[in-house]
Amino acid sequence: MPKGKDTNHCRSTSHHRWSNRLLISSSGYVRIRVGRDHPLADPNGYAYEHLIVWASAGRRKPGRGELLHHKNKNKRDNRLSNLELITRSEHNRLHNLQKSRNSLGRFEPSDKCPA
Repeated sequence: MPKGKDTNHCRSTSHHRWSNRLLISSSGYVRIRVGRDHPLADPNGYAYEHLIVWASAGRRKPGRGELLHHKNKNKRDNRLSNLELITRSEHNRLHNLQKSRNSLGRFEPSDKCPA
């Protein structure tokens, strides 16, 4: 039975972010259903696949100020060889090197977001 008064919500395979039992987050990362009891799960029972791959290899969970970086910039490529644990400042430095700057040294607007 659907929750709420509206019953016309897209669910499971009819949802635009559903991909063969995988959910693609709004930021482009793969989330998989692990159950609410899993230590990496959110309140809905989903966890990011790259964190599960990292933890399954016996690596420690990223701490405060750290994150997992996808070396080839493909958020769906969650092979252990494509992941590296780096600080947030190092991650920002890596991505800021790729942005173009104007004559004043300011970042140019990217194609992804309107100016």
